[in-house]
Amino acid sequence: NNNNNNKKKTNGHRKKPKPSGHNARHDHGNGNGHGNGNGNHTTSGFGNGNNTENDTEHHANLGTFRGAFLPSLQSILGVILFLRLTHITSQAGCICTTALLLASTASTLLTWSSLSAIVTNGSIQSGGPYYVISRTLGADVGASLGLLYYSGSILSGSMFVLGVVEAVHCSIRAYYARWGYGFSGHLFWYDSQILSLAIVAATTTCVHFGNRFVVVFSHLFLMVTVLSIVCVLAGAVAFALGIYDGNLQPYDRSPMENLWPRFEPDPFTGVTPDVFSSLALVYPSVTGILNGMSQSHRLKHPSQSIPRGTFWSIVASTGIYLAVCWVVGTTVSNRTLKVDKFVAASLAYPHELIVRAGVVVSALGLVLGCMSTAPNLLSAMADDELLPCLNRLKENR
Repeated sequence: NNNNNNKKKTNGHRKKPKPSGHNARHDHGNGNGHGNGNGNHTTSGFGNGNNTENDTEHHANLGTFRGAFLPSLQSILGVILFLRLTHITSQAGCICTTALLLASTASTLLTWSSLSAIVTNGSIQSGGPYYVISRTLGADVGASLGLLYYSGSILSGSMFVLGVVEAVHCSIRAYYARWGYGFSGHLFWYDSQILSLAIVAATTTCVHFGNRFVVVFSHLFLMVTVLSIVCVLAGAVAFALGIYDGNLQPYDRSPMENLWPRFEPDPFTGVTPDVFSSLALVYPSVTGILNGMSQSHRLKHPSQSIPRGTFWSIVASTGIYLAVCWVVGTTVSNRTLKVDKFVAASLAYPHELIVRAGVVVSALGLVLGCMSTAPNLLSAMADDELLPCLNRLKENR
């Protein structure tokens, strides 16, 4: 009878995080206390959570490829790849840039190994990284890091919005220069602010009307991003062979000129970068692996899909970054890479508009990812009733 009463008490409730100060035993997956209710009142980090999983089973229908691999890959292949990587290569050189990329990837792999060890020991519900941290390190640590992760997602979304605006400005400046006109840097008064607000409003509307639209648009945007990368690599190879110049000139071709570091003042800002400033630009490009974990509420088997999808997204994105670094860096002259920060579009085959549009679409996909994952994290924190200020979110649903 006691066992049956325990089942009734735990049925249908989201498992609350344990306080970090308690010496609780982590019997992952055995169903003690919050799991199957075998009568042993042991605070479990995960448990089976059968009742909660049944409530969300009709929402969790994505596999490893669509639910973990593609979101993580899309969050890594962003505006830094198109607008900053070639400039970093011109300053730090191909060899030093490769070392920076591999060091950043090594740090990401350490994070992946730690998260994989946690997520494979039990079930994961809505909340992604917050859910895992709060069930292993405690409620106070989970809430603190959850708020930090939420703030980071919002700030990343702001950076991606500004990436869209910068890509538009760079494209307009290039066309103005080609037509013989000067460009003041502004389309109209407060154009950057107005365009940014319009992009945020459009993506918020898309997220508001359902995650189904977010998934569809995100996959479409990722396809355009991959096509843009292929066009850049194809154009760089053709430019190296002398069969295609794009919007560059033959004197812009200089093989093996960017192997070693050549730190010089930036033509636009006058600031001379160094290894650490280059690392500060490279490292954010590989930190999008948690995006796949943020989609845990939509995964059919999170404990299997998250480790596999995240690992292969790290491998694929690192290969793409290294390919762009070496193919472009060993082909285009150092001066051209420093002056033309959107040289990826100038090299694109068969037309530069594919890459220019691809950068905008890529950044929009990243904004959609941030706008859809950040509210889910706050919702998970509201369900756990950790912060009184978030209780309204639970009451209004």
